[in-house]
Amino acid sequence: MITLKTLQWDNCFSYGFGNSIDLSENNLTQLIGKNGAGKSSIPLILEEVLFNKNSKSIKKADIQNREFNKGYNISLDFSVDADDYIIEVRRSRGTIKVRLTKNSEDISSHTATNTYKTLEEVLKLDFKTFSQLVYQNTGASLQFLTATDANRKKFLTDLFGIDEYEKYYETFKDVTKGISTNVTRLRANVDNVEKWLESNKLEDTIPQTMLDLPKVSEEDEKLVRSLKKDFENIFETNKKISKNNTYKELLSSISPSDFSKTAEEAKGLASYDSLMLKVGNNQSIIDHNKKELSGLSQLEGKCPTCKQEIDLGAIERLNRERSAETKEAEEEIIVLKQRILDIKTVNNSIDKKNKKYKEFQDLLGLYDKEIPVDILDGNALSSEIQVITDRIATIRLEISKVERVNESRREGNTRIKLFLEQAEKLKTELSIAQISLGKEEKLLSNLDILKRAFSTNGLIAYKLENLVKELEDLTNLYLAELSDGRFGLSFVVEKDKLNVSLTDNGNSVDILALSSGELARVNTATLLSIRKLMSSISKSRLNVLFLDEVINVLDELGREKLVEVLLAEEELNTYMVSHGWTHPLLDKIEVVKERNISRLE
Repeated sequence: MITLKTLQWDNCFSYGFGNSIDLSENNLTQLIGKNGAGKSSIPLILEEVLFNKNSKSIKKADIQNREFNKGYNISLDFSVDADDYIIEVRRSRGTIKVRLTKNSEDISSHTATNTYKTLEEVLKLDFKTFSQLVYQNTGASLQFLTATDANRKKFLTDLFGIDEYEKYYETFKDVTKGISTNVTRLRANVDNVEKWLESNKLEDTIPQTMLDLPKVSEEDEKLVRSLKKDFENIFETNKKISKNNTYKELLSSISPSDFSKTAEEAKGLASYDSLMLKVGNNQSIIDHNKKELSGLSQLEGKCPTCKQEIDLGAIERLNRERSAETKEAEEEIIVLKQRILDIKTVNNSIDKKNKKYKEFQDLLGLYDKEIPVDILDGNALSSEIQVITDRIATIRLEISKVERVNESRREGNTRIKLFLEQAEKLKTELSIAQISLGKEEKLLSNLDILKRAFSTNGLIAYKLENLVKELEDLTNLYLAELSDGRFGLSFVVEKDKLNVSLTDNGNSVDILALSSGELARVNTATLLSIRKLMSSISKSRLNVLFLDEVINVLDELGREKLVEVLLAEEELNTYMVSHGWTHPLLDKIEVVKERNISRLE
């Protein structure tokens, strides 16, 4: 149960500072004051502090008292079951600060919006339900009783939240359309895939094996290229063959003995240089002695340097010695030259052999063993080329045939592969589509059930019939108290209408035929029953009720009956708003307004 306790406020609407009311103190309290004093503002202040909005949609800037224009403060102590709460709201210079405590612990969020979300979770009550449970007036109930049958039904569906069922119905209706479209699309997809699979069947889906390709002999290709080259250059080739054959004949005519050296020839070659050296040495001796002997003949018995006499005997001895050396050298030169001449003869033979060897080497260099010996026959060569060419052509023709077969098989295999892939893909899509279709069809069936359930003739009718029955019972209980059992009220739900019938001592009577006092009692009974039923439905019991403009339309007896009924509601603290009538046994709170500033007394 939600128990509203102390409500305090400053500078709200026409009120000044320091206002307070204990909402849990009394069972029934009169809230009196002149028109415009501010009596009806108290429920609005209560709405603002608990829900950050009010049922008249008054803006925050217009809540503060225009005389002071200094913002406003509201606080409320309340309890939910065993937990105590305080909600405080302070607005200053356009900024609102909200503080929420639970059992003295601050549970506020960083923002006012989030704090109010926390508060709504605590209350487990929405703004609309709260407003309807806390504040009621005869205008609403009178409008309900005198409205058209259709509007009367709409009033109840809105009041008790049954209109949500209509929203559900519209939602299910819209969703059903979408699902129905999906079902139609999925069915079309399933049909298309099944038709494609049926019309595109292949008799044979086994891929064909590729044939092995014949191969052209590399040796044949190499040989034919060589033969063609020979045929193109047959004259030059034969010329080369002829010349090479000549080289071969010349080489065969030369014997190794023609350029082989004998041992003597080899020895002569080795001593030639030493003999020439000896000849040179002996010639030097001869030249030296001749020069020396010529000098001795010119001395004339005296030394040319010191002018002393020279020993002529010594000169003679020296002359004999040098002459003998010269003769010996000259004789040896003769012998050496003869030997050299012999060697030259041998060397000429060697030169001839060397020339013959060089000739052999030159021929050997010119001769190519790779060149064939036989002169090429153009006709035979052409025939050989043709044979090999035909053999290659035959193989290539066979290759071409095999390639065409393989290409045909490859294309067929590709078609088979693509078909199998497409078929497998479509089968998968078909399976998925069939599963989706089954789900969508099942969902569509369920939605159809829900749509019918939340239609006018479904749960709404069922719920409304039950609510109307409860409302009827409650209203008649209150009517029995307020009218001493004279009046009875009954409701009948028919399709989109809610019919109301009234009886006076068992006789049917038109509501509009009642006097104002009688109508007021019926209205009040309806109002109280609506409130009590709402409290039961919402599962949110509140201890506060503001009744506005109820007393004014009741006669004295009716007022007394109403007071008795309200005093019997032990867990309900009711505030009856009136302009002047007072009950001697009830607590009173007077709203006084002076100089445009309201206060409670």
